[in-house]
Amino acid sequence: MQLPSIRCCVALVVLQFAALPALAAEIAILGPETWDEYVPQGKEVDAIYGDIVIRSDKLVAVIAKPVATRNANMTVKNVGGCLLDFTVRDRQNDQLGAWYPLGKAMHWEPLSTTPNVDGTATKAAADKVTVQVAATIEDEKLTAETTYELVDGADYLNVETKLTNLTVEPIDYEAIDQIRADGTVFVKGNSGKLAWSYDRWWNAAYGVVAIVSPTVGDSAEREVTVPAKGSLTITRRVYVADDLNALQQLAGVTQADGAKQTTIEVVDEAHRPIAGAYVEIKDGDKLVVSGKTDAEGNFTTLLAVKCKAVVSSAAHGEQTVDVAPGKSAEVRLPISGTVVAAVTDSAGRPIPCKVQFRGTEGTKSPYFFEKSGEHAVGNLYYAHNGSFRLDMPPGNYDCTISYGPEYDVVEQAIEVRSGSETPVKAALARSVDARGWVSTDFHNHATPSGDNVSSQYGRVLNLLCEQVEFAPCTEHNRLSSYAPHLKRLGVEHLLASCVGIELTSAPLPLGHNNAFPLHLHEHQQDNGAPLPDEDPEVQVARLALWDDRSDKLVQQNHPDLGWLLFDRNGDGKPDGGYSRVLPHLDVIEVHPPKHIFDGALLKTDKGNNKNNTIFNWLQLLNQGIRTPGVVNTDAHYNIHGSGWMRNWIACPTDEPGNIDVLDIVHAAEHGHIIMSTGPFLSVRATTAAAGKASTGIAGDELRAPGGKATLAVRVQCPNWFDVDRVQVFINGRPDEQLNFTRAKHSEMFSNDTVKFDREIPLTLAGDAHVIVATIGEKSPIGHVVGPEHERDPPVAVSNPIYFDVDGDGFTANKDTLGAPLPVKSGTAK
Repeated sequence: MQLPSIRCCVALVVLQFAALPALAAEIAILGPETWDEYVPQGKEVDAIYGDIVIRSDKLVAVIAKPVATRNANMTVKNVGGCLLDFTVRDRQNDQLGAWYPLGKAMHWEPLSTTPNVDGTATKAAADKVTVQVAATIEDEKLTAETTYELVDGADYLNVETKLTNLTVEPIDYEAIDQIRADGTVFVKGNSGKLAWSYDRWWNAAYGVVAIVSPTVGDSAEREVTVPAKGSLTITRRVYVADDLNALQQLAGVTQADGAKQTTIEVVDEAHRPIAGAYVEIKDGDKLVVSGKTDAEGNFTTLLAVKCKAVVSSAAHGEQTVDVAPGKSAEVRLPISGTVVAAVTDSAGRPIPCKVQFRGTEGTKSPYFFEKSGEHAVGNLYYAHNGSFRLDMPPGNYDCTISYGPEYDVVEQAIEVRSGSETPVKAALARSVDARGWVSTDFHNHATPSGDNVSSQYGRVLNLLCEQVEFAPCTEHNRLSSYAPHLKRLGVEHLLASCVGIELTSAPLPLGHNNAFPLHLHEHQQDNGAPLPDEDPEVQVARLALWDDRSDKLVQQNHPDLGWLLFDRNGDGKPDGGYSRVLPHLDVIEVHPPKHIFDGALLKTDKGNNKNNTIFNWLQLLNQGIRTPGVVNTDAHYNIHGSGWMRNWIACPTDEPGNIDVLDIVHAAEHGHIIMSTGPFLSVRATTAAAGKASTGIAGDELRAPGGKATLAVRVQCPNWFDVDRVQVFINGRPDEQLNFTRAKHSEMFSNDTVKFDREIPLTLAGDAHVIVATIGEKSPIGHVVGPEHERDPPVAVSNPIYFDVDGDGFTANKDTLGAPLPVKSGTAK
């Protein structure tokens, strides 16, 4: 972010403070002794041991340890010596990625602190506290010394950078600070001399006022001239507030000369104040100011011209009014109603659930919070114990109550009336019998990953309320854990988890690999995670050998299998790819599973060829590469993010709280996996060898003398979607004689929970792997999973069962399924 240039004033350069009480501000090096006392709170806190905290009565700031290896996360890098976390002290809410003095390319080194803190004195207090860092720039022609200073009573963090010219010629230098304030709706702009970023949803606004030394003059250019053998000091004040309006007032910024105090009073129709209503004031298309109403429902700001104000509340609706400088305005919004929910299982016990509200009869669907949120997000409410109270605008709604695809949904039409309580009661029946299998998602993200800003607590709520029973924590390039959130919710018995990672590097999409379980080194850089590597073979081997070769699952994420295993340089010609990953890979993502019914190449929106991953996986199985397939959501946001796709993994317990993580790891390694976007598919094979019956499930290998075997196939669906086809694949090819559809074989299909339940005889000509898939070709999954996937077909695909017909062990047939083995996407002719 470029800071605005301003006309300088000597009075502003010299910071003057009132007399301060002795030993008022504090400084501390974060470590085991100081962590609990000094680390700030907030969704975007990235502090670790070794970082420096300075705090006053009003503010808390973290200066990242000034070393070259200090990264905040995967995308916020090189933060050593930068402002990493920043929040007000009495309601801590850090939402800052990082603020970089002089930009992201600087490499700051430690200089000093005041008072001095080191390994023997890890904290201190004084009338003011400072952290000073230094760097050499411009081919060692300039030096920079940046000082962060915090004093009790000040509303800002003072930052000074002294540039010193080591040469005998003046040097022109672009002095541009940069900010990473990430958010799906972080709005950025300039208000006079204040450069700001504001996220209305997470109630955080950051601003910088740049005060350039008078020796620079009045130039509007961001370029400064450092005199020969001389110095120049740039001063900034960094502010934090709950909203843009408060930020502008802290910084003393008005929109124009003659601005007058203006108050908007936001009340409901009974004249009760509405706190937290969002007010956005514009002059035409130009944003003037925005923020939230206070506890009395008032929004007071300074205006210079007549404007339009849009006032909105998730519980009360929206209204637009005219506002004028110096005038008060009253906005009356409808009186909200309150939904009071109590959701249980069929035995009357509270259970988690997802409740979706869709407006009907002219009522708009509600929007409680943007997609990074927690309990109330979008038009959803995630209730970890089935109970909640939620204020909503009056109107008519269809209410859908769900708990994943093992449970029937309950649909209710409700009317929310002003000032009244609307009960939502439901008992959810677990109609699908999945005993012996647990539902899993091995790939999810939240804000510690660095490529999104979703609350990790919200991610856990999303997983929990979709009845995912096991989910490792797999943030990008950082070891992390869901354990604190599970404990906070008291749901450790409902969702099993462990520490994991998605180790992420270029090239995409190859350099993404998940692994779990791993050992967490809390409060270290990346919590002790391995470093990524641009060579996929090196990266996968590093993961497999991490933690002293510990037992773990290593997963290849969303691969282009042609590039990964056959076409390393992407020239469209086979060259072996990065095939040395194979000994270390335990599973491969092959989603979306619906494409098992399609050919080798898929057309992209731009008309280019793209490899069909699940088809390529079938080709690999025929080459003797028996790496099991998995499907995962790779969710980054919390509105229906997790849950619409999952794996069922064979497990010795049906109680999530009793799951042994290594049981999941070993079952996945052996291919005891059913991949699904909803249907629960059970496949069991029976053969007779040496006079004994043998049975097996997905991933097993069975002797099948004479090629004789029987498949017991059972498909179950809850009451909100259906399937109409069951297809058996022999060595990756759909067998026409083993293609069962509701249209042609109506007697085989049911309208009950058990949609299909048949024993299917097999006669195999030779060794073969057998996969069963089911799909609802004429029955989309529906609105329960949200608008992004509601038109997708429900699909389930088993991992293969391997049949040894000739008795000398299973041998792959090398069939490429009528298509060449894949090369990099887009290069196949």
